[in-house]
Amino acid sequence: MGLREYLFFLGRDTCLCSMGQRIHFVVDPQGWCCMGLIILAWLYNTVFIPKVILFPHYEEGNISVVAVLCYYFCSLFCIGSLLRASVADPGKLPENPKIPITEREYWELCNKCNMMRPKRSHHCSRCGHCVRRMDHHCPWINNCVGEDNHWLFLQLCFYTQILSSYTLILDFCHYYYFLPLKKENWDVFVFRHELAVLRISAFMGLIILGGISRLFYTQLMGIFTDTTGIEKMSNCCEDISRPRKPWQQTFSEVFGTHWKILWFIPFRQRQPLRVPYHFANHV
Repeated sequence: MGLREYLFFLGRDTCLCSMGQRIHFVVDPQGWCCMGLIILAWLYNTVFIPKVILFPHYEEGNISVVAVLCYYFCSLFCIGSLLRASVADPGKLPENPKIPITEREYWELCNKCNMMRPKRSHHCSRCGHCVRRMDHHCPWINNCVGEDNHWLFLQLCFYTQILSSYTLILDFCHYYYFLPLKKENWDVFVFRHELAVLRISAFMGLIILGGISRLFYTQLMGIFTDTTGIEKMSNCCEDISRPRKPWQQTFSEVFGTHWKILWFIPFRQRQPLRVPYHFANHV
Protein backbone atom coordinates (compact mmCIF):
# COMPACT_ATOMS: atom_id res chain seq x y z
CA MET A 1 0.00 0.00 0.00
CA GLY A 2 1.17 3.50 -0.76
CA LEU A 3 1.50 6.30 1.70
CA ARG A 4 -1.87 7.80 2.54
CA GLU A 5 -1.86 11.46 3.40
CA TYR A 6 -4.68 13.83 4.15
CA LEU A 7 -4.65 17.61 4.33
CA PHE A 8 -7.33 19.52 6.13
CA PHE A 9 -7.72 23.16 7.07
CA LEU A 10 -9.31 24.63 10.16
CA GLY A 11 -9.03 28.40 10.49
CA ARG A 12 -5.35 29.37 10.55
CA ASP A 13 -4.33 25.83 11.42
CA THR A 14 -3.28 23.11 8.98
CA CYS A 15 -2.54 19.47 9.74
CA LEU A 16 -0.94 16.77 7.65
CA CYS A 17 -1.76 13.24 8.74
CA SER A 18 0.61 10.55 7.54
CA MET A 19 0.73 6.96 8.79
CA GLY A 20 -1.09 7.96 11.95
CA GLN A 21 1.27 10.87 12.75
CA ARG A 22 -0.07 14.44 12.76
CA ILE A 23 2.16 17.21 11.47
CA HIS A 24 0.92 20.60 12.61
CA PHE A 25 1.27 23.85 10.67
CA VAL A 26 0.11 27.31 11.67
CA VAL A 27 -0.53 29.79 8.86
CA ASP A 28 0.99 32.85 10.51
CA PRO A 29 3.51 35.08 8.66
CA GLN A 30 4.66 36.63 11.95
CA GLY A 31 5.48 33.18 13.30
CA TRP A 32 7.30 32.27 10.10
CA CYS A 33 9.48 35.38 10.42
CA CYS A 34 10.30 34.67 14.08
CA MET A 35 11.15 31.07 13.38
CA GLY A 36 13.19 32.13 10.34
CA LEU A 37 15.33 34.40 12.54
CA ILE A 38 16.05 31.50 14.89
CA ILE A 39 17.04 29.25 12.00
CA LEU A 40 19.30 31.95 10.52
CA ALA A 41 21.06 32.42 13.87
CA TRP A 42 21.51 28.65 14.13
CA LEU A 43 22.88 28.43 10.58
CA TYR A 44 25.27 31.33 11.18
CA ASN A 45 26.88 29.74 14.21
CA THR A 46 26.79 26.20 12.84
CA VAL A 47 28.63 27.27 9.67
CA PHE A 48 31.05 29.97 10.82
CA ILE A 49 32.10 28.80 14.30
CA PRO A 50 33.47 25.44 13.11
CA LYS A 51 35.12 27.09 10.10
CA VAL A 52 36.79 29.90 12.07
CA ILE A 53 37.50 28.20 15.41
CA LEU A 54 36.88 24.46 15.65
CA PHE A 55 38.46 23.09 12.49
CA PRO A 56 41.57 25.34 12.44
CA HIS A 57 42.36 24.69 16.10
CA TYR A 58 41.68 20.96 15.68
CA GLU A 59 44.10 20.78 12.77
CA GLU A 60 46.81 22.45 14.86
CA GLY A 61 46.14 20.22 17.88
CA ASN A 62 44.70 22.87 20.20
CA ILE A 63 41.41 21.01 20.70
CA SER A 64 40.34 17.38 20.39
CA VAL A 65 37.86 15.81 18.02
CA VAL A 66 35.51 15.39 21.01
CA ALA A 67 35.03 19.16 21.19
CA VAL A 68 34.11 19.26 17.49
CA LEU A 69 31.68 16.36 17.77
CA CYS A 70 30.05 17.79 20.91
CA TYR A 71 29.41 21.07 19.12
CA TYR A 72 27.72 19.33 16.20
CA PHE A 73 25.69 17.09 18.52
CA CYS A 74 24.43 20.15 20.40
CA SER A 75 23.65 21.84 17.10
CA LEU A 76 21.80 18.78 15.80
CA PHE A 77 19.72 18.37 18.95
CA CYS A 78 18.93 22.07 18.97
CA ILE A 79 17.62 22.23 15.39
CA GLY A 80 15.93 18.84 15.78
CA SER A 81 13.93 19.95 18.80
CA LEU A 82 13.09 23.27 17.09
CA LEU A 83 11.71 21.64 13.95
CA ARG A 84 9.84 18.96 15.85
CA ALA A 85 8.32 21.45 18.32
CA SER A 86 7.18 23.66 15.43
CA VAL A 87 5.39 20.89 13.50
CA ALA A 88 4.22 18.70 16.39
CA ASP A 89 0.55 18.64 17.28
CA PRO A 90 0.42 20.54 20.61
CA GLY A 91 -2.72 18.70 21.71
CA LYS A 92 -5.41 20.01 19.40
CA LEU A 93 -8.84 18.68 20.27
CA PRO A 94 -10.80 16.86 17.54
CA GLU A 95 -14.15 18.18 16.37
CA ASN A 96 -16.14 15.36 18.01
CA PRO A 97 -14.05 14.11 20.92
CA LYS A 98 -14.97 10.86 22.61
CA ILE A 99 -15.47 11.71 26.25
CA PRO A 100 -14.99 8.81 28.70
CA ILE A 101 -18.02 8.35 30.91
CA THR A 102 -15.87 8.55 34.05
CA GLU A 103 -14.45 11.93 33.00
CA ARG A 104 -17.50 13.75 31.68
CA GLU A 105 -17.73 15.89 34.79
CA TYR A 106 -14.21 17.14 34.09
CA TRP A 107 -15.05 18.48 30.63
CA GLU A 108 -16.53 21.85 29.79
CA LEU A 109 -17.83 23.82 26.83
CA CYS A 110 -15.54 26.36 25.15
CA ASN A 111 -17.37 29.66 24.77
CA LYS A 112 -15.34 30.54 21.66
CA CYS A 113 -15.52 27.46 19.44
CA ASN A 114 -18.51 25.78 21.16
CA MET A 115 -16.67 22.48 21.49
CA MET A 116 -16.32 20.25 24.49
CA ARG A 117 -12.85 20.22 25.99
CA PRO A 118 -11.16 18.81 29.11
CA LYS A 119 -10.52 21.25 31.90
CA ARG A 120 -7.10 22.93 31.80
CA SER A 121 -7.53 23.31 28.04
CA HIS A 122 -7.44 26.76 26.46
CA HIS A 123 -8.62 28.27 23.20
CA CYS A 124 -5.80 29.79 21.15
CA SER A 125 -7.11 32.77 19.21
CA ARG A 126 -4.07 32.76 16.91
CA CYS A 127 -4.49 29.11 15.88
CA GLY A 128 -8.29 29.08 16.13
CA HIS A 129 -8.78 25.93 18.20
CA CYS A 130 -8.55 24.54 21.73
CA VAL A 131 -5.34 22.92 22.96
CA ARG A 132 -5.11 20.47 25.85
CA ARG A 133 -3.19 21.87 28.78
CA MET A 134 -2.00 24.81 26.74
CA ASP A 135 0.91 26.76 28.23
CA HIS A 136 1.21 29.58 25.68
CA HIS A 137 1.45 30.31 21.97
CA CYS A 138 5.10 30.77 21.03
CA PRO A 139 5.82 32.77 17.84
CA TRP A 140 9.45 31.55 17.86
CA ILE A 141 8.29 28.03 16.99
CA ASN A 142 5.12 29.24 15.23
CA ASN A 143 3.04 26.87 17.29
CA CYS A 144 1.22 26.49 20.58
CA VAL A 145 2.99 24.85 23.49
CA GLY A 146 0.59 22.27 24.83
CA GLU A 147 0.33 18.82 26.33
CA ASP A 148 1.79 16.93 23.36
CA ASN A 149 4.76 19.16 22.45
CA HIS A 150 5.70 20.77 25.77
CA TRP A 151 8.54 18.27 26.15
CA LEU A 152 10.00 19.31 22.79
CA PHE A 153 9.80 22.97 23.74
CA LEU A 154 11.71 22.25 26.97
CA GLN A 155 14.37 20.40 25.00
CA LEU A 156 14.61 23.34 22.59
CA CYS A 157 15.22 25.74 25.50
CA PHE A 158 17.75 23.37 27.06
CA TYR A 159 19.84 22.72 23.94
CA THR A 160 19.67 26.36 22.85
CA GLN A 161 21.24 27.35 26.16
CA ILE A 162 23.96 24.73 25.77
CA LEU A 163 24.73 25.70 22.17
CA SER A 164 24.78 29.43 22.97
CA SER A 165 27.03 28.89 26.00
CA TYR A 166 29.34 26.63 24.00
CA THR A 167 29.59 29.24 21.25
CA LEU A 168 30.40 32.02 23.72
CA ILE A 169 33.09 29.87 25.36
CA LEU A 170 34.67 29.15 21.98
CA ASP A 171 34.59 32.85 21.04
CA PHE A 172 36.32 33.72 24.32
CA CYS A 173 38.91 30.93 24.12
CA HIS A 174 39.79 31.77 20.53
CA TYR A 175 41.14 35.17 21.60
CA TYR A 176 42.23 34.71 25.20
CA TYR A 177 43.13 31.04 25.68
CA PHE A 178 43.98 29.15 22.50
CA LEU A 179 47.40 29.56 20.91
CA PRO A 180 47.44 31.82 17.82
CA LEU A 181 46.80 29.95 14.61
CA LYS A 182 49.89 29.26 12.56
CA LYS A 183 48.05 28.67 9.31
CA GLU A 184 45.47 31.23 8.30
CA ASN A 185 44.12 31.58 4.78
CA TRP A 186 43.63 35.33 4.43
CA ASP A 187 42.09 34.80 1.00
CA VAL A 188 39.02 33.30 2.66
CA PHE A 189 36.29 35.80 3.55
CA VAL A 190 35.70 34.56 7.10
CA PHE A 191 39.38 34.94 8.02
CA ARG A 192 39.66 38.41 6.52
CA HIS A 193 36.66 39.50 8.63
CA GLU A 194 37.26 37.18 11.55
CA LEU A 195 36.75 39.82 14.25
CA ALA A 196 33.40 40.94 12.83
CA VAL A 197 32.23 37.34 12.41
CA LEU A 198 33.00 36.47 16.03
CA ARG A 199 31.54 39.70 17.38
CA ILE A 200 28.25 38.98 15.64
CA SER A 201 28.36 35.43 16.99
CA ALA A 202 29.03 36.63 20.55
CA PHE A 203 26.27 39.26 20.33
CA MET A 204 23.70 36.72 19.15
CA GLY A 205 24.88 34.25 21.79
CA LEU A 206 24.43 36.73 24.63
CA ILE A 207 20.99 37.87 23.46
CA ILE A 208 19.68 34.34 22.90
CA LEU A 209 21.20 32.95 26.09
CA GLY A 210 19.76 35.74 28.22
CA GLY A 211 16.26 35.42 26.79
CA ILE A 212 16.08 31.64 26.67
CA SER A 213 17.48 31.20 30.20
CA ARG A 214 14.68 33.27 31.67
CA LEU A 215 12.10 31.37 29.62
CA PHE A 216 13.57 28.00 30.59
CA TYR A 217 13.49 28.93 34.29
CA THR A 218 9.82 29.94 33.96
CA GLN A 219 9.00 26.66 32.26
CA LEU A 220 10.77 24.60 34.92
CA MET A 221 8.94 26.41 37.71
CA GLY A 222 5.65 25.75 35.94
CA ILE A 223 6.37 22.03 35.81
CA PHE A 224 7.51 21.91 39.45
CA THR A 225 4.24 23.55 40.51
CA ASP A 226 2.14 21.68 37.91
CA THR A 227 0.85 25.00 36.57
CA THR A 228 0.67 26.25 33.00
CA GLY A 229 1.61 29.76 31.93
CA ILE A 230 -2.01 30.65 31.21
CA GLU A 231 -3.08 29.47 34.67
CA LYS A 232 -0.41 31.66 36.24
CA MET A 233 -1.55 34.71 34.30
CA SER A 234 -5.19 34.12 35.18
CA ASN A 235 -4.35 33.65 38.89
CA CYS A 236 -6.76 30.71 39.02
CA CYS A 237 -4.55 28.45 41.11
CA GLU A 238 -4.09 28.78 44.83
CA ASP A 239 -0.61 28.41 46.22
CA ILE A 240 0.95 27.93 42.78
CA SER A 241 4.40 28.03 44.39
CA ARG A 242 3.63 24.84 46.32
CA PRO A 243 4.32 21.59 44.41
CA ARG A 244 1.14 19.53 43.99
CA LYS A 245 2.94 16.37 42.90
CA PRO A 246 6.47 15.00 43.22
CA TRP A 247 8.67 16.66 40.62
CA GLN A 248 9.56 13.27 39.10
CA GLN A 249 5.88 12.66 38.40
CA THR A 250 5.21 16.05 36.82
CA PHE A 251 8.29 15.79 34.60
CA SER A 252 7.41 12.22 33.64
CA GLU A 253 3.92 13.35 32.60
CA VAL A 254 5.38 16.12 30.44
CA PHE A 255 8.01 13.93 28.76
CA GLY A 256 5.81 10.84 28.55
CA THR A 257 8.26 8.47 30.21
CA HIS A 258 9.76 7.67 33.60
CA TRP A 259 13.18 7.02 32.02
CA LYS A 260 15.08 10.23 32.74
CA ILE A 261 17.69 9.61 30.04
CA LEU A 262 14.91 9.79 27.44
CA TRP A 263 13.97 13.28 28.61
CA PHE A 264 17.00 14.59 26.68
CA ILE A 265 16.34 12.85 23.36
CA PRO A 266 14.15 14.73 20.85
CA PHE A 267 14.26 12.01 18.17
CA ARG A 268 11.64 9.70 19.66
CA GLN A 269 7.90 9.31 19.91
CA ARG A 270 6.25 10.47 23.10
CA GLN A 271 3.92 7.99 24.77
CA PRO A 272 1.61 9.98 27.07
CA LEU A 273 1.17 8.65 30.56
CA ARG A 274 -2.39 8.03 31.60
CA VAL A 275 -3.37 10.93 33.87
CA PRO A 276 -6.85 12.33 34.51
CA TYR A 277 -7.72 15.67 32.94
CA HIS A 278 -9.34 17.16 35.99
CA PHE A 279 -7.68 19.83 38.04
CA ALA A 280 -8.80 21.31 41.35
CA ASN A 281 -8.80 24.88 40.03
CA HIS A 282 -8.99 25.26 36.30
CA VAL A 283 -9.25 27.81 33.53
